[in-house]
Amino acid sequence: MVLKPGRRPAVASWLAEVFAGLGGEGFRASRPVRAADGGWVVDGWTAWTAVEGEPAPLDRWPELVAASRAFHAAIADIPAPDWIGRGRNRWAVAERFAWDGERVEVAPELADLVDSLRASARPVRLPAQLVHGDIAGNVLFAPGKPPAVIDFSPTRRPAGYALAVAAVDLLTWSAAPPDILDELSDEDDIDQLLLRALVWRLVTESLGRSDADSLLEVRRATEPVVDLVLSRMSGRAPARGPDLAAVTGRLLGCEITGLRPVPGGHSRSLTRLADRADGGAVFIKAGGHTAAVELAVYEALRGRTFVPRLLASTQDSVLVLEALPRDGWVRDWTPQLVAATRALLHEVHALPAPQGIPRLGAVSNPWDVIAADRARLLRMGVCSDRWLGDHLDTLHEAAAQAPTEGDSLIHRDVRAANLWCQGDRLVLADWASAAIGDPWLDLHLWLVALHAEGGPAPEAGQGRHAIAHAALIAGQQPLITPARDADPALFEQRRRRLTVALSWAARLLELPVPQGRSPDA
Repeated sequence: MVLKPGRRPAVASWLAEVFAGLGGEGFRASRPVRAADGGWVVDGWTAWTAVEGEPAPLDRWPELVAASRAFHAAIADIPAPDWIGRGRNRWAVAERFAWDGERVEVAPELADLVDSLRASARPVRLPAQLVHGDIAGNVLFAPGKPPAVIDFSPTRRPAGYALAVAAVDLLTWSAAPPDILDELSDEDDIDQLLLRALVWRLVTESLGRSDADSLLEVRRATEPVVDLVLSRMSGRAPARGPDLAAVTGRLLGCEITGLRPVPGGHSRSLTRLADRADGGAVFIKAGGHTAAVELAVYEALRGRTFVPRLLASTQDSVLVLEALPRDGWVRDWTPQLVAATRALLHEVHALPAPQGIPRLGAVSNPWDVIAADRARLLRMGVCSDRWLGDHLDTLHEAAAQAPTEGDSLIHRDVRAANLWCQGDRLVLADWASAAIGDPWLDLHLWLVALHAEGGPAPEAGQGRHAIAHAALIAGQQPLITPARDADPALFEQRRRRLTVALSWAARLLELPVPQGRSPDA
């Protein structure tokens, strides 16, 4: 027998009852042993049958995955007691932080990693059940026998969360190759489960460690896993952190002591903050098919205070820019900021067109695609099928008149997230969508984003070709919007812009106001 101390009698008795009646194919389980008086607990101790086998989570990963699935299928219908999830230990607190948003102060050494993950979190709509919260080291393997599950650490989450925690721990601390995640490819919503498992593990380490050196060791081990999880969610290849640090160090002539993820954003380029050994940090942007465009912009505008300062670059798409302090990024629009942004755009549009930046030609009419497949727009819940059918031809005709060609440098993605302001300096960042085109199109794209973010209605600042541009922008939104489940944050951002642009176009065209319903309805 194996004697185990330490659990509260009610908890220990419940665990024993669960395992006493547990059975199923694909796994073994340790069995509790009753005391002479028929109970499960004696003076705080429980007894269990010894189980043959040794842990080998990485070497036997496929078998562990199969055993976890079999075990969780066997316990799926067992009700969770009221005390599960209410603990005050660091594991329970961290789990509520990762899943339920409980407030926790995260150590500064790990806070930006946690922030970058939470920025990509979206709701998980999977059924919850009893889950083994620490299964990786608690499955034993013996020749000729099914894997054995021991030491149940119960929580209540989706069944796949157990494997997500196991995978994150193996990737972080056992140098597991990223392809262990291939075994989980058929697990529902696995990337979101991995994200929460990684947040949970980072916060447990934050709550359990106090010395900076230990926390930095956690950071070094976890950074590649954070990048792997975020890269899976964005569809880009994971970065080679040490190589990027070496490239940046060579470009700047100094040592780079660490790379930090940058929270938020929807770019498929890799973005990092790089810490310099001689103090301070720089912003790195690598990869992406628009790197050459951005480099052309930064070189053409070198010395202008309204763009981030270009420090160095490579021919293979690495940009090193000044790191703008986090507290300067715009969150709310004020009348003064609206006026300053309008003046900034006027300054940009008045510049000579730089070389190396693509020219906008005539664009296809997006309403052709919507006419062929109305669901592309209706899925976003901003108007009824009847309204769309009644007015689609009018919107198509208006968008067909929209000019896009011109001789001005235009940004095409002016919004709060790309603006930084401190003192008298206003900076417009992320020039990945820059082109040479019609300046009024740039202005109208901003006015739509501005109103979607709580600013004034577009009529307050509209210019030439407003009707045509409003119809064009409205038609483009559904075509560049991902599925809601794939990226809810980006879906909602584009939905708000569609609502603004479509309503604006309807007002200018004297159409009835479009009425829709939530895409959840």
